[in-house]
Amino acid sequence: MTAKKTWPWLVGILYVIFSGFVWSVVTQQAWINRYDDLIYGWLAPWHPAANNFFITFTKVGNPLIMTILTAVIFVVLIWAKHWRLGVFIAANNGLGALLNHVIKGWIQRSRPTEQLIRETGFSFPSGHATAAVMFFGSLIVISYCLVKSKKWRIVLAIFGVLLIILLGLSRLYVHVHYPSDVTAGFIFATANLVIHWKLGQRYYLNAELPA
Repeated sequence: MTAKKTWPWLVGILYVIFSGFVWSVVTQQAWINRYDDLIYGWLAPWHPAANNFFITFTKVGNPLIMTILTAVIFVVLIWAKHWRLGVFIAANNGLGALLNHVIKGWIQRSRPTEQLIRETGFSFPSGHATAAVMFFGSLIVISYCLVKSKKWRIVLAIFGVLLIILLGLSRLYVHVHYPSDVTAGFIFATANLVIHWKLGQRYYLNAELPA
């Protein structure tokens, strides 16, 4: 099966899995609690040695910081005459934040109570996890378009994925999200990113794609 035929199936599977998480959280399925407890158990030995790192690192995903970073990159890309890529990252982060806000307001899952930092609002899905995929995932796409060296593309992609994972882990470590919140945020955002990437390739990113 070619990549052209594979990606719709991949996106469909991701949305089905995300829908499963939504249904399980809304109906309070027992497996969600077991899943959350399992992941929390893996992170427990890291406390308190990694407190300072994760309390600091989790701030990278704060809405204000993400908005500033996106705006700066957008302006730089426009200045460098890569406006299409600027639109790509701005749309990803804007739409990602909007969809996350809407779903949170619908699900209305309460956050964990024993937090290392103070967070308010609803918990599912994780806004930081969504933002991490949309922001760093966009940067991976941008590096694919602008970096000529295949080796460096791979290095930057691995680095981007690492940052996504760390930002998601940071939300669990500081106990402001359940593991199911973060997992669902990753899955939902990945599906959305792939769709926009494919639409971008078809309608407006052709001029940016490597030869």
